[in-house]
Amino acid sequence: MKKLLLAFLLLPMILLGQKNNNGKVYDKHPAIDIVEQFTEAWISGDTVTLKNLTGEGFKMGSSMNNNPNYKGGDIGNLIGQSTWMSSNFVNISLKNRGQAYSDAIESKRSGLIVQTFQEFIAWDKNNAFKLKTPFNATFVFDKNGEKIVRFWWSDNQAAWQKWNLSRQTIKNGTIYKDHPYIGKVREIWYNLAMGNLDKVWKDFSPNARVYDINQIGNEYSNLEDWQQFVGEVFSEFDFVSIDEVGYPDYIDYEGNGGTVLAWYNMTMKSKKTKKNIVLKFHSQHDFNESGMISLETLYYNGNLLKQ
Repeated sequence: MKKLLLAFLLLPMILLGQKNNNGKVYDKHPAIDIVEQFTEAWISGDTVTLKNLTGEGFKMGSSMNNNPNYKGGDIGNLIGQSTWMSSNFVNISLKNRGQAYSDAIESKRSGLIVQTFQEFIAWDKNNAFKLKTPFNATFVFDKNGEKIVRFWWSDNQAAWQKWNLSRQTIKNGTIYKDHPYIGKVREIWYNLAMGNLDKVWKDFSPNARVYDINQIGNEYSNLEDWQQFVGEVFSEFDFVSIDEVGYPDYIDYEGNGGTVLAWYNMTMKSKKTKKNIVLKFHSQHDFNESGMISLETLYYNGNLLKQ
């Protein structure tokens, strides 16, 4: 018990002894101004300014690189990167992310450092791909605190990989004009036309979801709630006809499952007004690996049902 009591008495002293003031942190500092000039020059291709703001032995590189032999680049790489970026992208921006702001740290051991927490956005001038990624960077200054000698950053490599893919021609599946899954979608509308509401859902998986563009909040509905909604609609309307516009497509993706895309006109007669309305539908039905519908997505003017 005495040993335990002694340990509790010594704990505040141990914690106090672990603190060490290694410098000061500033949210406003001349070094932050230099970094802002640097990043603006970097994204705009202003190589003259970049050369003026960097010091002897400048090094730069991505902190996300896992190659043990990676040593980063020098001023030549920086100039080349800046020139390439301004030549291939437009509307480039590098701004503070959300409520984040830059810190200038006057460290007793490591010297002057600036850390930024920003977001990089750029548009590929050739295909209009929008590249967007968090961009955090560390800038190390020389002993005089006037020139940048280290520039290390971290960003979302997946965003850059997606951009790189956007410049390629990549096959992502096969499109079918006719397919058994198209037949399953046609059966949905056939059973609606025949009033066989109990058979409409026979090819839906039990945990299937439905997305209706007219739903408040654009939330997904579960199958049970959607069945109830359809039942309420057909208690107010008589089904007249449904006609395909063009023809459906089934896209069998390279990954799992596929999607049937269809366009059609659905004519319904209001039991209240005795007038016909025509709903122009676009539907997407996603199929899982078991050949069951896992997601139904519907686009139409729901206001017509309120007339």
